[in-house]
Amino acid sequence: MAFWVYLAVFIVFLACGAPIYMALLSSGLSYVFLHGNIDSMAVMAKMYGSLDSFVLLAIPMFMAAGIVMNNGGITDRIFNFCRALLGHLPGGLAYVNVLASFLFSGMSGSALADVGGLGNVEIKAMRDEGYDDDTIFGITAASATMGPIVPPSIPMVVYGSAASVSVGTLFTAGVGPGIAIGLILCIAVFIVAKRRGYTVHKRATMRELFTCIRRSFFALLLPIIIMGGIMCGYFTPTEASCIAITYCIIVVCFIYHDMPVKNLLAVVDGTVSGIVPALAIVSSASLFGWVLQFEHLGEKMYNGITSLTNNKWVILLIIDVILLFFGMILDSTPTIMLLVPIFQPLTTAVGISPIHLGVIVVLNLMIGLMTPPYGQSLFMLAGTTGVHFNKVVKYVMPWLLPMFIALLAITFFEPITLAIPMMLDFEVF
Repeated sequence: MAFWVYLAVFIVFLACGAPIYMALLSSGLSYVFLHGNIDSMAVMAKMYGSLDSFVLLAIPMFMAAGIVMNNGGITDRIFNFCRALLGHLPGGLAYVNVLASFLFSGMSGSALADVGGLGNVEIKAMRDEGYDDDTIFGITAASATMGPIVPPSIPMVVYGSAASVSVGTLFTAGVGPGIAIGLILCIAVFIVAKRRGYTVHKRATMRELFTCIRRSFFALLLPIIIMGGIMCGYFTPTEASCIAITYCIIVVCFIYHDMPVKNLLAVVDGTVSGIVPALAIVSSASLFGWVLQFEHLGEKMYNGITSLTNNKWVILLIIDVILLFFGMILDSTPTIMLLVPIFQPLTTAVGISPIHLGVIVVLNLMIGLMTPPYGQSLFMLAGTTGVHFNKVVKYVMPWLLPMFIALLAITFFEPITLAIPMMLDFEVF
């Protein structure tokens, strides 16, 4: 009885448009009160313990770094560098969109930071060059999914905390899939550009290219510092996040002089506004997930699926479908906190690497950002451009095909994910 009330409360709160953390918290507390034999102090300790994590300290730091980069002109410098490099190709600005998102991903760790910051620059430039709206919105939404795949990655930090695996290993595992997604999107751009006959522009001169490199040098150095330091063992991902925000402030305020120091208060305000709901979700989702574990849902899923198949590739496909569904209706943080503890007994039993699973989880949920009905990237694109939401959905839908191809390739070909961590002698099982 308590379990069904718990599910009903969660669904009702979501249907009424309540914040996700309120739905998670209310349903979890309703279960505790109706069950009657659960120590409330243990529940509070569980919720507090979910936040008592050194790894989670990286989230506000990466959030702040993304805000500084968007407000401090780094996005413009990255875009101009990529434009000088690839802008002369047929459909060049679409390739620029992919490369710029890949580079920005190595700094911000967030898909929505990409859409809201770099995306505005990309959309304006492509519209000025006469690109079709379906190409503009489709490639912008699709390329932004690389944000949490290419390290650093905020969702990977959340997954590392939920699954108790090394965030540094997850970061290195994201490099291969990020490159694979970029290449697949470039193939899609090539096909579209060939069919539509987009204008070819003059190649940038060496002087222009070196000027762009000089103007963006310090910005391009950041992902090298972060990943180089983590891979070489000089610092942890949490320490890397502190280095990232410090470096961004120095570059933007004191080297480029694109943002006055007084504007850092707005960065703090934006970070707090973003991190408080995120941590509220983590805490309330830990209670919600604990109820699912208390009801042995993980064991029931394990028994149900293994009674049908023990093939790990079929199981991975089932997990993909489940994650895509939840990614369409929920944010990545609560989905990771809820589903990962349920998946782990099953994936461990059939020999699926938790690192491989982590990349698959994050990629599925990022694809969810560009799928209706609640894809946040779609709403952000509609809000920042003034284009009706239904039109944005229509423009983006065809670009789900290359993303699904990338998802299947990464799901069924483990070396894309695990080759780099294994080369660096990181533990992947």
